[in-house]
Amino acid sequence: MKIMIRAAVFATICLSLCMPRPARADMSCAPPDELALRHISLPIARLAIERDKTLVVLTLGGAHTAGDDAAARSATYPAVLETSLAAALSPAIVTVVNDAVSNSTALDVPPKLAGLIEKTGARLVIWAPGGRDVALRLDPEEFRAAVAAGIEAARRAGADLILLDTTYVPSPTRMALIGPYRDRLRRAAADSHIPFLPRHDMMLRWSKDGTLNLQAREPAEQVQVARRLFAC
Repeated sequence: MKIMIRAAVFATICLSLCMPRPARADMSCAPPDELALRHISLPIARLAIERDKTLVVLTLGGAHTAGDDAAARSATYPAVLETSLAAALSPAIVTVVNDAVSNSTALDVPPKLAGLIEKTGARLVIWAPGGRDVALRLDPEEFRAAVAAGIEAARRAGADLILLDTTYVPSPTRMALIGPYRDRLRRAAADSHIPFLPRHDMMLRWSKDGTLNLQAREPAEQVQVARRLFAC
């Protein structure tokens, strides 16, 4: 399954910054109220918008292109996020920068995070650790320690952070592997009082109610499912 991607981040940031949520033509995949992040604090990002009228968002992770022509059609995850936030936070200027770390584990992020924040000027970091760690069978406790170090690195560098839950994959075998990492990711977020977006539960809900066919096997259909998830 090639749809290991981030979902519903746009709604999270808009709500947390206390900005109006833009109208969307298709609200069928809106996150359930009990799963949406509300009343969270992103003081650094908010100050950047209020004082400088700009916001740079740094996303960490390889963004699946959802098809070879996705970049040309602005269908990648960072592009969708940038467009949505720019509309919601106007007249502030919003830039989303993606650092593709598809071949890296959570251990690789903390040492370079301060440099990335300084280079990009990011005041909000969105990090979705876990995918590569599961594939390489990184020790779950090492994973937890790396996530905690990344949280601290973002704070020291002067940026807010949102952690994304691991993805949901309709495979019992795969989910058994993901479980220990997901538990530790959630624990690290709670221990450090970091916003934690439960995309796993959102994807599970959308899979069950038929919003997304996460069991698609045909490449063309997988592309369409991925793009719809980006929009969600």
